[in-house]
Parts: sequence; structure tokens; C-alpha cells
Amino acid sequence: MLTALQFSQLVAAAWSGPAAAHFATISHYAAPEGYTRTQYTASYHLGRACHLGQAECPFQAIAAAVQAFAVAQPAPSLLGALAVAHAARALAAAARALAGGPQYRPGFISRCLRHRCARLRYA
Repeated sequence: MLTALQFSQLVAAAWSGPAAAHFATISHYAAPEGYTRTQYTASYHLGRACHLGQAECPFQAIAAAVQAFAVAQPAPSLLGALAVAHAARALAAAARALAGGPQYRPGFISRCLRHRCARLRYA
């Protein structure tokens, strides 16, 4: 479904927690009898902690890794909730792009503010 580079970029885009190293691997297994299986693994490493997610779907693997991070946080954790919400938005946008759906762009107000700030900054 995804190349290794695309999967790694998706793993990086879905993360919004503290600075972390991430690893993204795609494992393909093909038995001589014709059985094949692909497994996606996403992991985020924060200090000595490793938050790992494995699934046959890349989106489920990333969601599982982010959920593992959220569960490891002391309750109640705003950081964990924000990480899960950001990952859900990033994964939904990637799924929409892969399905050929419309891309959401910044609205009129944000474009006006961006141009106004640029005009003031470089004037």
C-alpha cells in the first residue's frame, strides 16, 4: 500500500508529542505455499521508553503506537489526548488524500493574515 519512505513520513507527520525518534518498518513474508503477509510497525522512542504499534494496516499501526504513548502518560494527560487527536487528524488527511478526496486549504481569513504579516514584516 505504501512505500517505506511514505510510511516513515506518515509516522513522522502523525506525531505531535515531545521530541522523539521514530522508526517505521514494513515486513513482508511470503511462504513457499503462497501465503503472504505484510506487517507495518511504527515506534516512537522517548528517552528509554518505546511506544510500539504493529498491524496489517499502516494507519492502525500508527494509531496503536500513539495510543500506547497516551496510555503511558499519567492520568489525566492533556499531552496524551492532544497526541491522539493530532494523529487522528493526520491519518484522516492522509487517508483522504490516498482516496482522491478534496484537500482542505486554509480559508480566506488565514490567507489575509498571512499576507498582512508578510507585508508588515518585509516592509
